[in-house]
Amino acid sequence: MSGTRVALVLLVDRHGRLLMQHRTADAPVSPNLWGFPGGHVEPGEEPLAAAHRELLEETGLTVDRLDLWWRGAKPGELPVEVWAFHGVTAATQDDVVLGEGQAMVFLPPDEALSRDLAGTAALLLPGFLTSPEYRSAHVRGWPA
Repeated sequence: MSGTRVALVLLVDRHGRLLMQHRTADAPVSPNLWGFPGGHVEPGEEPLAAAHRELLEETGLTVDRLDLWWRGAKPGELPVEVWAFHGVTAATQDDVVLGEGQAMVFLPPDEALSRDLAGTAALLLPGFLTSPEYRSAHVRGWPA
């Protein structure tokens, strides 16, 4: 797929909560909706590197490992290829530095699902929460 590429991060904390971003009212994409940290993959940049960069820029957080969970077309848009990576973190809400959006918070799954979700988040979140990757996040060993 040619065109725009976007890298997203589905980050799970020790309690199984997901890091979610509440976008601003003037955001160019999905204003006032909830989604995942992430953004455009720059020319010459690999999607995994973009995921790490966007996570740091938007939250102040770094993680040792992100794994590709899903790759596909963004629903209802011009050609946009989405790369969704997942990872675990020992970070707490106090560690999060809001770098973009109205809020960046760890939400329990039921609360995340009840928010007004951006299109890609609405597509990915239910599947991720029932995935082996999400279920194993609780048992695969947390980073120090």
